[in-house]
Amino acid sequence: MTFDLIIIFLVSILLLLAIYTAIQFRGKFPKRTVDDVTPFLRPSEFHEIEALMDPGQETTFRLRMPPSEFAAWQRKRIHLMREYLLRMSHNALVLIEWGNMEALKEEERGPALGREKQLLAQELVQAATEFRLYSMLALTKLKLWLILPSLISLLLPAPSLPSLRNVFGIDALGTYERLKTAASGLSLAYNNHFHNELVERL
Repeated sequence: MTFDLIIIFLVSILLLLAIYTAIQFRGKFPKRTVDDVTPFLRPSEFHEIEALMDPGQETTFRLRMPPSEFAAWQRKRIHLMREYLLRMSHNALVLIEWGNMEALKEEERGPALGREKQLLAQELVQAATEFRLYSMLALTKLKLWLILPSLISLLLPAPSLPSLRNVFGIDALGTYERLKTAASGLSLAYNNHFHNELVERL
């Protein structure tokens, strides 16, 4: 009986995942070209993320504030961090779609043409996919911090945002910098206006 319930539970999870994937696929942007990149990017405020992950700043405030005051302040910062990560995760998805289209386009042209552009597109997809994975893991952690019961929050010290600099071996800041570099390199294959606008949004 217990074994049957476990099987039913696992099959239900797989079914839900399949439905979710199908919905995501149906809602996917159709063939994202260079014209469909910058209008869909959201301001990421990368320097703000760096400040939120600064261990020195957080330690200073943790020492200067009473625990209850610091916990309230930290909760607002967690919300802010979540907002920025949602934007950056969205941008990573846009760049994955664009990079995939660019790589496919260059592949159809043949190996002799645009090999460098194809490599740049593949590097962009790789970096953006890595950051997208990081952001999903970090966002899950942030959500858990926010829904922790108040009683547990009183018993435990407030969570530390610098601990999110590295999640499951993925360096957040380094990976996003690599994403920006790859996007910058690929955008230079078009024109300076597109390059400047893309870099400014990221």
